[in-house]
Amino acid sequence: MDNLFLALAAFFAVGMMVLMIKYAKFIHNQPKMEEERRQEDSVKKDSRPSDTP
Repeated sequence: MDNLFLALAAFFAVGMMVLMIKYAKFIHNQPKMEEERRQEDSVKKDSRPSDTP
């Protein structure tokens, strides 16, 4: 029974470390993703023909 709890605790710890690493990478990439989104939005606005005469 003790081995079962030890295995579950180890699995939980490893899983949490993996999730923390994924979250850190996501947070690190946020500024780049936001900048790309802004550039795409500005390109779309510039490429749209204006409807006003």
